[in-house]
Amino acid sequence: MKKETQLAASYLSEYSDTVEALPLELQRNYTLIRQLDENATELMQLVAAESKQLISSDMTLEKRREKLQLVGQLLNEALKKGEEKFALAKSTYDTVDRHCTRLDNDLQKIEDEQLIGPGRIAQKPSTIINNTIKRSDPEMPETSAQKGRKKLKKGSQEAYFSKQDAIQYAQNIVSNSDLPIDPNEPVYCYCQQVSFGEMLACDNDQCEIEWFHLECVGLKTPPKGTWYCKNCTTELKKKRKN
Repeated sequence: MKKETQLAASYLSEYSDTVEALPLELQRNYTLIRQLDENATELMQLVAAESKQLISSDMTLEKRREKLQLVGQLLNEALKKGEEKFALAKSTYDTVDRHCTRLDNDLQKIEDEQLIGPGRIAQKPSTIINNTIKRSDPEMPETSAQKGRKKLKKGSQEAYFSKQDAIQYAQNIVSNSDLPIDPNEPVYCYCQQVSFGEMLACDNDQCEIEWFHLECVGLKTPPKGTWYCKNCTTELKKKRKN
């Protein structure tokens, strides 16, 4: 038994060393993806402005050709930014997938050696990590959800999509994605789909879902301050009444 414990401890130490640099690598990649996205957006805004000027302004044939050439150059630059963003996202996915595959394989080896046993049950991320780590990325969500949140309101009610809208939106995103989907990948949000895009965490430590897609809760940007999902908001209101 002592030998088996030592083997398990050795595995944990080795795996911890392997994944130690992973959070920094992911954060760097997410930052680069955001920058590329911002650059592409700026380029498309320039394309729109130049195109509008090209259509509405009276100019010589030579000037019009120069303007068309400029628009073409801007479109090519925006396309390159998009390709770089996709390549970086694919690389990030592959990196995480390799770590997950290795973890699954190593856990299977330990189970085969009866260090854990065949009855191991995978738990939700929220049940196996403490509150400090809980707010880290579940798979590939942006970390800006941690930095501050603020409810977006429309009139006197918070803006939420219906559950059916959330499911439909997530299914469209997943089905249109060129990235392979691991059948063992955990699911989140009302829509019960895998992590994609920017994710938002509920501030209730006991939240059963914990992570949400921004679009599924009717938000375009991460809110500032404390944010609770619709389910937890309802539960908190009930507790206050009681």
